[in-house]
Amino acid sequence: MPRTKKTISLSEVRVGLLVLVSIAVLIFLILNASGDINPFSRKLHLKARFLDANGLREGSEVRLAGVRVGKVDKITLLPPSDVPNAPRVEALMTIQSTIDAQPANQRIRTDSTAQQGSPSLLGNEMLINISPGTALGQPVKDYTILPSSSSNTVNDFATSGTELAQRLSKLSDEISGIVKDVKEGKGTVGRLFSDEALYNNLNATIRETEDVMHQVRSGNGSAGRLLNDPALYNNANDVAVQLRAIAADLRAGRGSAGKFLTTDELYNRINSIAERFDRSVQQINEIVGEVNAGRGTFGKLIRDEQFYNDARAAIARFNTTAERIDSVVAAAQRGEGTMGRLLTDDSLYTNFNQLSSESVKLIYDFRQNPKKYLTIKFQLF
Repeated sequence: MPRTKKTISLSEVRVGLLVLVSIAVLIFLILNASGDINPFSRKLHLKARFLDANGLREGSEVRLAGVRVGKVDKITLLPPSDVPNAPRVEALMTIQSTIDAQPANQRIRTDSTAQQGSPSLLGNEMLINISPGTALGQPVKDYTILPSSSSNTVNDFATSGTELAQRLSKLSDEISGIVKDVKEGKGTVGRLFSDEALYNNLNATIRETEDVMHQVRSGNGSAGRLLNDPALYNNANDVAVQLRAIAADLRAGRGSAGKFLTTDELYNRINSIAERFDRSVQQINEIVGEVNAGRGTFGKLIRDEQFYNDARAAIARFNTTAERIDSVVAAAQRGEGTMGRLLTDDSLYTNFNQLSSESVKLIYDFRQNPKKYLTIKFQLF
């Protein structure tokens, strides 16, 4: 039967199917090469929250230390929060399952941070850059929320530049005002530039300085003589010659100082004194060691517990005796007892004074008439 326009042969259907399959395979290979679609690999999904999107959109790149590893799948707005500067947007990222033949969650860990950035200075495109994790962090899990940190964007630089320009403009106005005041002679600096009296004083000072320098060059005055008088140079030269002679005598061993520096006998004596001093120090150390060990008389005095106890008891007895003496003296001062009466009774003092007077009279009478008292009588039967 003759073929009509509506009739399609089996070969044409096969060709059409082959073309469709080829186109599908080509699209699949292109998407697979770009990393957007790969049905044979499992993806890692992570989240990051930021203050604002700042130009970030779906499909933006996700990089790990600057290397592209995924893309942004979705950006959602977060519910309002009472916390100041709380994140307002959340980005859902799709990461390759393996990065350089290692699982992605071994590269990205809980101590990794997500940061917004721009691949160019123009800032027309934004991306998310993830910092690699360290051994201190744990491998991330699916849909883990990574900590985020702020980054300087082009808008931030523009804002900073505007603030800097405003500050420079303000500084320029202040400098202009200072220059105006200086020109008008206001303030200390203005007077320095506009006051003629200051100029005259400086000019006079410079002239006086020139006169002083002229006098110095001509040899007038103390400073001029100090610089131009040849006698000073000669005296200094003589002193230098004498110092050289003294140094030569010292090196030659002449004089007391020279002998002190060059004689071996003095060195030997000093060395002998040092040795004796060293031996004395050693002996002192030995004595101190003996004392610390409790040997010898002094060591026993220091270390013997019995001596310490005896000394303590003697001190206690002395304190007791002193207390008794104090009580006896106090009683005597109050007139108690024989000693107290002897010290405080006025009649005893009077009697003793009379006895002393009578004794003086007796001695005087004995000297005047000794026969009166030395007469010896003999009586016979």
